[in-house]
Amino acid sequence: MKIPSTALHHILNARGLDIATLADRSNVSARKIRSAMDKGGDLEEEDIISIADELAVPIEALFTSENLPLFPAVDFRSATPKVTKFQKGTLEAISFVERLSSTFSDLKLDYRLDRSLAAVKTNYTEAQAIELAREWRKKWGISDDDQLDFQDANKLYVSLRGFIESLGIIVMHRSFETDEAAGLYAHISDGPHIVVINTTKSSKARKLFTLAHEFCHVLLREEGASNPSILTNRVERFCNKFAAYLLAPTRVIKAALKRFRYTVSADDDFIRLFAKKLGISQEALVLRLVEEGMLTPADYNRWRSKFNGVTPPGDTGDGGGGRGDPLQTKRTAYGSALLHLLGEARRTGQLDEIDIFRLCGLKPKYQNQLFGAI
Repeated sequence: MKIPSTALHHILNARGLDIATLADRSNVSARKIRSAMDKGGDLEEEDIISIADELAVPIEALFTSENLPLFPAVDFRSATPKVTKFQKGTLEAISFVERLSSTFSDLKLDYRLDRSLAAVKTNYTEAQAIELAREWRKKWGISDDDQLDFQDANKLYVSLRGFIESLGIIVMHRSFETDEAAGLYAHISDGPHIVVINTTKSSKARKLFTLAHEFCHVLLREEGASNPSILTNRVERFCNKFAAYLLAPTRVIKAALKRFRYTVSADDDFIRLFAKKLGISQEALVLRLVEEGMLTPADYNRWRSKFNGVTPPGDTGDGGGGRGDPLQTKRTAYGSALLHLLGEARRTGQLDEIDIFRLCGLKPKYQNQLFGAI
C-alpha cells in the first residue's frame, strides 16, 4: 500500500515528529516510509498498522485526501513553547481528545462556556497571577474554613473539579502511561474545551495542582500539554503561580498554622502533615512557604535534594488498593460534564449506545446507570 505524502506530512507536523523518529518508533525503516510516500513503493499491512498506531491516528487518516482536524499540541515544557515530540501515551491522550471534539462538533449539543470565562489578557506578571487567583477563588466559592475542615486533597479536588465543569469545561482523567506531561488543555475547531489530567504516578494532591494549573491555561487560552514541575517559560510560571495562590492563599496558610498549632520548619514530618491538612502537594507547600518567607530557598533545596530528582513519597499515588466501585471509577474518569453530553446525545438519538462505546470505551451496561444519575 502507498501512503499519500501530503496526508503523512500533515500528521507528522501535528504530532511534532519526523520520519526518522516515526521509523524508530514503528520499526518500519525510514527508507520504506519515504519510498511509499515519494516513489510509489508499497508497505505491508502490518507496517501501515504500526505507523498509524505510533501516530495515534486511525488507519484511514493515512489515506485521506483532506487534512484531518488534528490538534498540534504545544509542549509547554519548552523554553519556547512549540509543537514537539511526545511519547506514544501522550499522543494517544491527544488522539482521544481529537475524537471527542470531532464527534461533538457534528452534534447539536450545548457545550458553550460560561460567560465569565472570557480569555484573560495579561503581561504574565506574578502580581497579575495572584490577583487572578484571588478573583477565581471567590467565584469558586470555597471558604477558608471549608478547606481547613476538609483536610483532604480529594474533597478539595472534587469541589474544584465540580466548579470548573459547571463552567462548561470537560475535565477527564486518563493514564498517559508516562509522566512527561501532567495534563493538557485543548479546544479543537468548534468542539468543547477539554482538560485531561494524567493519572500516571500522580496523587490526588498533585492532580489537584495540575487541575488548577490547566484551568489557568483555559483562562489564558494557551492550548497544549504541560508539566507544572518544569518551568522554563512565562506561561508555565504564571499558571503555577495562579494554581498556588488559588489553592493556598496567604491567609489560608496562616489560618491553618493557627488552627492546627503548627510551627513552620523544614522537617519532613511537618511538611507531609501540613500539606495533608491543606490538601495540597508537599512540593507546592514548600514553595509557598518559601514565597511567604517562612522557609528559605536553601531549606527548599535541602528538602528537595533528599528525593534525588524524583517526586516525594506521598505525592506519587493515592494509596489504597483493591477493587473499587466501577461506576464511581468511571464517573471519576469521564467527569460529569462529558457524561452529561454523552447522555444528552443518546437521549436525543444523535448517538446510540454502540456509538458511545466506540467513541470513548464506555460499555453499554454502564451507560443507563451513569446517564441516569446526571
